[in-house]
Amino acid sequence: MLELLNEAQRNAILEVNGPVIVYAGAGSGKTRTLTYRIAYMILEKGINPSNILAITFTNKAANEMKERVKALVEFDYYSLTVSTFHSLCARILRKEAHHLGYENNFSIVDEDDQHKIISDMLNEAKEDKRKARVLQKEISYNKCFELKSDDPWIRKYSDIYEEKMKKSNLFDFDDLLLKVRDLFLENKDVLEKYRKKFEYILVDEFQDTNKTQYQLVKLLALNSRNLFVVGDDDQSIYAFRGANYENIKLFKKDFPEHSSFTLNQNYRSTQFILDGCNRLISHNEDREKKSLFSDVKGDESDVCVFQAYDEKDEVRYVVDQIELKKNRNNRYEDFAILYRSSTLLRNFELGLIRHGIPYKVYGGVSYLRRREIKDVIAYLKLIVNSNDMVSFKRIINVPSRGLGDATIQKIEHLKDEYGLTLFSAIDSCKTLLPKAKYDELQDFKELIDRYKKDMETTFLVNLYDKLLDELKYLDYLKEEDPDTFDDRKDNLKEFRSILISVESSKEDLPRIERLKAAFDEAILSDEFLQSQKEDPHGVTVSTIHSIKGLEFDYVFLVGLEEGIFPSPRSIEEGNLEEERRVAYVATTRAKKKLYLTYTNQRLLYGARQRNTPSRFLQEFLGFNIKKKEERRYNDNYSFGDLDYDNDRISPMNKIKKEEKKEKVDVYTQDASIYHVGDRVIHTKFGEGIIVAINKDIGSIFFDSEHRMVNLLLTHNALSKK
Repeated sequence: MLELLNEAQRNAILEVNGPVIVYAGAGSGKTRTLTYRIAYMILEKGINPSNILAITFTNKAANEMKERVKALVEFDYYSLTVSTFHSLCARILRKEAHHLGYENNFSIVDEDDQHKIISDMLNEAKEDKRKARVLQKEISYNKCFELKSDDPWIRKYSDIYEEKMKKSNLFDFDDLLLKVRDLFLENKDVLEKYRKKFEYILVDEFQDTNKTQYQLVKLLALNSRNLFVVGDDDQSIYAFRGANYENIKLFKKDFPEHSSFTLNQNYRSTQFILDGCNRLISHNEDREKKSLFSDVKGDESDVCVFQAYDEKDEVRYVVDQIELKKNRNNRYEDFAILYRSSTLLRNFELGLIRHGIPYKVYGGVSYLRRREIKDVIAYLKLIVNSNDMVSFKRIINVPSRGLGDATIQKIEHLKDEYGLTLFSAIDSCKTLLPKAKYDELQDFKELIDRYKKDMETTFLVNLYDKLLDELKYLDYLKEEDPDTFDDRKDNLKEFRSILISVESSKEDLPRIERLKAAFDEAILSDEFLQSQKEDPHGVTVSTIHSIKGLEFDYVFLVGLEEGIFPSPRSIEEGNLEEERRVAYVATTRAKKKLYLTYTNQRLLYGARQRNTPSRFLQEFLGFNIKKKEERRYNDNYSFGDLDYDNDRISPMNKIKKEEKKEKVDVYTQDASIYHVGDRVIHTKFGEGIIVAINKDIGSIFFDSEHRMVNLLLTHNALSKK
């Protein structure tokens, strides 16, 4: 039955007894190896299926493994246990929870139920229940990493929470693992019972196990020593979820007699793609050395490197390539656009929408459908049109103003019944509402009116920043959900880029009219967003972490620039090895062709940035792009000889090299004559608008350059329009 496997896979399967670690490279058939091993143990070695435990990380993977085993083992296999860690532990606790002082008919609470329990607990203690999300995150984090908080307040209410949960006979998701681990440590008879039952243990994706999960399988296998673990240290990318990269080292220490095998024949990608992947990951020092190979050799055209002029050019290139390949009998679902930071999603999503290309955002939410983006759009819409009832209803309690549904219904009734404007209806509620609620409505109305007036003279980005600050919107988001705060904050920063685009468009119109025009465009209209249905057969658009385990014929890895990928946080925290593993996971998703893109300049978080090519791009290629001869922007490099694609001519080619610094005597004018929002003309860069001023330095967005430039306002080359 093993004749369809390669030699390395067969050797790993034949080693039935004793501890075994298998280093399974990307696309090397690890699931096949696991399922064939289970079938071999049952059919060839006569091992009772009830004594076999196979553990993986998702229900989908567990079900897939069961189906594959079913296809190989032609008799009743239902006594075989194939499960996730959490499902296994829940099953054990259903029989054994009484040993820990719980009843076996306990309930498991989800995140929403857990949040309500914590909110009620804080409310009973007369604490601010808005801190519930913070406390919930701390409790879960400390359980996952088995830590004790340094904060006395967190420790106090964590203890109260645990007491409340036990008294109510409840377990949260994190408890399932910890309670079974404690059960095994405290009750040897129970541990021995499960050791006898699970004489053979197999663990998939071992590199993603956390500390508690490893302790569980170690306790179960310590006597039999029959522990078979499969994983790839080069694909360990979930440390933020608690995955302990060191578990591979702990396994080797705890089971020194182990056998090890390496699966390095890749059945997914061409050799030319794998050569770059091997070069990239070889820069990590803390890893088991291995090199992937494929029988499909391919050629240098399998990898394409594209240097775009800016983010718009990057999107155009990706869209063009998708359409080109699609016209050659490919399907949209054969393509994936992968990015490290979700802030890049906006550009590609809008590009696909504008070109009518179906897509799906995998493992995430469309940028324009994100709650925080819809909130700020609603605020701006109400500022533009103070009679917008839909926007009013969305944001009147964002952040909370204590105005309930009954209050909103009274306003809506007055508006509809008497044909009033929204704000007139609010004024008419004076005798119908308690004074506190009426005053809140008047404050809100005054805020909207004030920002509408300010819009006449204030640059949109500055107005936006001021609005977020006055609303304390970031504080509101952090209190609501600390887990997602960093991503939401980045999304709000990136919305500044949209406002800069609005500001620089239709300059013959007043600013408020420019914003109205933007809302009339499809990309920002509620009607259009509601009509956009994600297509399961469309192009996959995803962060790299969400896509692990999948593969595509054509992969675009975009935004390969320092400060984007690797991320600033990984650079600051010295965590480049894990970040490099993320890049490795991305590049190993490609089957036929891998596109690697970066830009000369990028509008990000409302400012123009000039980033250098990512070190990961250069490690993949095997040479330093920055040290190569200067080339024209928009060069579409094939990997081998970096041939120029003459079909693409960049506007950047028309821009001369920057002139040398002028002499000091050209800095003679008074900087105080300039203000934010002024239109200016520069002798070199053309017309632009002043976005911000810091002392004598102005941040100016130039129209023809499509970028932000920081210039001394005292320079004679600059003048007011």
